[in-house]
Amino acid sequence: MSDEPAPVDDPRRTTAKPFILAVSIVAIMMIGIVVSAMLRPAEEVRSDAEQLNASASDFVRASNNDDAQAVDRMICDGFVEDRSPIAGRGGEVRVEEVTNAVVNGNDATADVRIDAGDDKGPATSTWKFVQGDGRWLVCT
Repeated sequence: MSDEPAPVDDPRRTTAKPFILAVSIVAIMMIGIVVSAMLRPAEEVRSDAEQLNASASDFVRASNNDDAQAVDRMICDGFVEDRSPIAGRGGEVRVEEVTNAVVNGNDATADVRIDAGDDKGPATSTWKFVQGDGRWLVCT
């Protein structure tokens, strides 16, 4: 026999198994989140009222900036500029509020409150929208 003592397990010695397991779980969760985000576009997450609010605000912003190309992409075929709810308003028009959104298939209405800081003051009118090109188009 030899005089060498039998090896004793070092209590400071650790394994990488718990760390590798934790990293694997986090990686799987991150992949799941990314795949979920890719399969569900942002438009599906927003409510109809939020989509109508965005369409009205985008239309007003494009009109304020005299961006005819953008306005053309945001209006329906039957849109008449002279009857636009922002026609005749002086100053920069702002959408203050969109309420009472009602969606019926590809058609929708909402009460839109605008203000231009002009002498006419805030005004609320019912805007009509139609679904087209994957978004709500202003028709009123």
